[in-house]
Amino acid sequence: LPALFPDDFEVHVFSSVAGPTLVAAIELVSPRNKDRDEARRAFAAKCAAYLQRGVGLMVVDVVTSRHANLHDELMALLGHTAGLTFPTPAPLYATAYRPAHREERNEIDLWREPLALGQPLPTLPLAVRGLGCLPIDLEGTYMEARKRGRIG
Repeated sequence: LPALFPDDFEVHVFSSVAGPTLVAAIELVSPRNKDRDEARRAFAAKCAAYLQRGVGLMVVDVVTSRHANLHDELMALLGHTAGLTFPTPAPLYATAYRPAHREERNEIDLWREPLALGQPLPTLPLAVRGLGCLPIDLEGTYMEARKRGRIG
């Protein structure tokens, strides 16, 4: 049975209060996640699985060699494209998703930020189940990683 497994460039946040429980994830898009239809669908399915489990999610896409938008792919998979995809093509972007249960219904709060080369990265909220949202300064994190020599 042929299968495709998306690249795993991610950060998982676990709570240890009641045993290790995944409470948030940050997905860093790789070129391979964007190169074929089946790779894009597999990435979107992985993200949808996080959200359906109530796990907060952030997706950061700074891949310039491929121009697919995996947020839009995720919205299509969830059946919610009207008004929730990027209004203009955004090959570079960062998104944050907060699953929430309000007034007898489940919802997902969404933050979308298109990115541009040479511009600072945004600060976005990372929803951590049971803790609320933590601001993630993507530019500061990137600059610190560069300073430490881990990325170019």
